[in-house]
Amino acid sequence: MTLRRVQKKFLQACRTCHKVLETDKTVCPECQGNALTTEWFGYLVIIDSHNSDVAKKMNIKYNGRYALKVR
Repeated sequence: MTLRRVQKKFLQACRTCHKVLETDKTVCPECQGNALTTEWFGYLVIIDSHNSDVAKKMNIKYNGRYALKVR
C-alpha cells in the first residue's frame, strides 16, 4: 500500500471586491486589482446576484465565490 500525497489547494481573496480565487492567479478577473491575500475568513457563494439580498448588502454584482472578511 502506498500513500499518495495530495497537494492542497490554497485559495486567496481580492482585498478590493472579496472575490475568492485560486492561488495561481495574480490579477482579479472581476475588478482587475492585484491586491490578493491568503488571509481571509468566511465563505459565501452567490448563485443569483440580481435577486440576492446578501449580494446587494455586500455590493456584489456577479455570481461566484466571495470571502466575508478580508485582511
